[in-house]
Amino acid sequence: MEKQTTVKFKRWEDLDITDDFIFTRVMRNKKLCRTLLEMILKVKVGKIKFLTSHHAIQIDPNAKGIIMDVYLKDENKEINVEMQASNHGDLPRRARYYQAAADIDTTPKGSEYKDLKQNYVIFICTFDPFHTDKPFYTFQNYCIDYESPIPLEDGTEKIFLNTSAKDLSNLDGDLRLFYDYIKGNVAQTAFTKKLDATISRMKQEQEERNMYLTYTSRMMECRQDGFSEGLATGREEGISIGMERGLEKGLERGAYQNKLETAKLLLNYGDSPEKVALCTGLPIETVMELSTITDRLKEE
Repeated sequence: MEKQTTVKFKRWEDLDITDDFIFTRVMRNKKLCRTLLEMILKVKVGKIKFLTSHHAIQIDPNAKGIIMDVYLKDENKEINVEMQASNHGDLPRRARYYQAAADIDTTPKGSEYKDLKQNYVIFICTFDPFHTDKPFYTFQNYCIDYESPIPLEDGTEKIFLNTSAKDLSNLDGDLRLFYDYIKGNVAQTAFTKKLDATISRMKQEQEERNMYLTYTSRMMECRQDGFSEGLATGREEGISIGMERGLEKGLERGAYQNKLETAKLLLNYGDSPEKVALCTGLPIETVMELSTITDRLKEE
């Protein structure tokens, strides 16, 4: 009998700040969110006017939709913060798309370009996205044609935190100890202690637990539906291929078809390509192609 590949989720008791579900829920606390942002940006964050978790932006029915972990704005800034525990190699271009989508989402018709707010995209990574072992990367736009780069001053910044860096000596004390907390060490600052207490309290709430169980159940149901559909298609194709090239090749094809069908279902449920790639084990490029096909079919 064919065996189904199981999507593994952490137990509720084992979740921590690096898990997407926990991070987005904790960042609903505006004080904690503001403290973290000021620690990273080194600028004052004003009164947060707008804050959502897992905020969905669909600019146009024909455009790629996105889901942002934590999305907020104050008087003159719009900020998207993402906790990233897996590396699919697409973060720079993902950051580019997120900034463009956020600008369009928050700029009403009739606005002038000078009204655009400062736009920050922040990825808190548990890995090094640029493989230099630097703990902190800030990117802005510059003209590179001359010896001294000329800043474009378009009001955008893309920031990547590499919490896996070994040398944290050039970070401020509070930020350095936040990195330590991300790595699983004991909370040592007022901020990380508050963060830890909030997570502990949240994990005692049955409502939060139920929300997580509902989320994982939906993902497992999608996986099961995809397995059933993929198995039927994969079995038919697998038998044919197995007769010609051997049973092993046929089963491999069937398993791959299963992953494709599961990915299609998850995309139809509105999950991001990044999450679909993580759940199915498919390359992000394959999932992106499926996402484009799925969007096209919806239009028809």
